[in-house]
Amino acid sequence: MASWTTYVVYPDAADDGLVQIALGSAVVNRSRFHDRLVRFTPGVEQESPILAEYLSQYDRVAIVGGDNDYAHGYMNALKSLIPDKIIDIVQYNPDTLPDSLNLTSVKKSNPDVILLLSVSEAGEVAKMIRNNGISAPLVGTRVIERNTLLEIPATEGLVFTIPALNEFAPFFSRYREEYEEDATFYGAEGYDAMNILYDAVQRCGDDQECLTSWFTENLYPGSLGDVQFDENRVAFYPIEFKVIRNGTFEQYEE
Repeated sequence: MASWTTYVVYPDAADDGLVQIALGSAVVNRSRFHDRLVRFTPGVEQESPILAEYLSQYDRVAIVGGDNDYAHGYMNALKSLIPDKIIDIVQYNPDTLPDSLNLTSVKKSNPDVILLLSVSEAGEVAKMIRNNGISAPLVGTRVIERNTLLEIPATEGLVFTIPALNEFAPFFSRYREEYEEDATFYGAEGYDAMNILYDAVQRCGDDQECLTSWFTENLYPGSLGDVQFDENRVAFYPIEFKVIRNGTFEQYEE
């Protein structure tokens, strides 16, 4: 299930002791002490220190993001990690982007870098930033990755976090053959999650106790690299950066 579905399903499923798989969940409100939620996206907890370390090379950081739990989670984490670097925070409604995003204060603050806490609307946000004469470099998190970004000149130079994918895994070549484009981390995450779940069910059947413990006791080599789960069944795997250069996603090297 996707992160927004997690909020709907989670309470009843947790109370009934059901095993859940959460995909694409940068932020999850785990309100039940005893649950069986397997969270396949590390999100804020793992990424924010890596993101903060990258942003710390700049003195003036502006944040532009949607008014949602995903953006709020990163904003709160970064306020704690690099409080002296953040000079402006602007939020918008992703459903009414052209009307709700006001970049006046961002332009006036003259940031050294802009962190985009945007998802599918990131390309439009980048265009609005450049059309307002703001030339600061752009940075994002993994959820910003969409192949559609490659078609938008305003995203050139965008740097973003990404799992250190095992691009030699068969999944990537098979995806490319089928869809004639490269898979993003979304596809890799979903593919690995379903394969791991299959292996767990092969071992445990419908034994819920066995299923939940299976995730914390096994290392799974997949398209995301070596996936492990902590004691709370939250996945963790290496994080790196990519950059958009000349209309392609490339490994970022400083």
